[in-house]
Amino acid sequence: MNEDFKALLGEAVRFHGHLCGGQVIGVRMAMAGLRELGIKEPRGKEGRDLVIFVEIDRCPVDAIIAVTGRTPGRRSIKMMDYGKQAATFVDAGASRAVRVSVKTGCFEKAALIARTLAGFQDEQQALYEALAAMDEEELLSIRRVSVAIEPRDLPGEALQTVVCQKCGETVKDMRQVGGNGLILCKPCALGLCYYKEIPSETDA
Repeated sequence: MNEDFKALLGEAVRFHGHLCGGQVIGVRMAMAGLRELGIKEPRGKEGRDLVIFVEIDRCPVDAIIAVTGRTPGRRSIKMMDYGKQAATFVDAGASRAVRVSVKTGCFEKAALIARTLAGFQDEQQALYEALAAMDEEELLSIRRVSVAIEPRDLPGEALQTVVCQKCGETVKDMRQVGGNGLILCKPCALGLCYYKEIPSETDA
């Protein structure tokens, strides 16, 4: 476990709240993605155009955020709900991208390695050490890919702001839908919403 990795893992653990296998893997994914794009300082000027598509909403994402400084609020982390331990690192300014995914069976291989490690009474700690020490070729699949990011999805000021003509709420970044001559938000237009309104006593 080299010093750079230790330092980044420490940052990830502080951000996430505890050490877990996902933090180890997420740090390694982030380090690989940045290396492949030639970005040494993601929080500096060379990381200005970095956008990351993460394909799972679990522990590795926190590690990727901690290492790269990208966040959903800055529109530089895009959540893709695929349930896959994978992330695509995009240098939008240079039109380059690399997808880093965790190989199937790597945890089983790490568990075998962990059993051979001396000085670890805790099995989980041994597993984390094994995940950190595994050859990258055994842990990660790294592929060059291309990603087309629409201007409306890039970091920066909103390109457009409209008001839904049904609910009256503001809609940014061209997420509105046209329907029967009206400008509508997606929940109003499609009847799809993750929450259900509860009438107040004054509405009764």
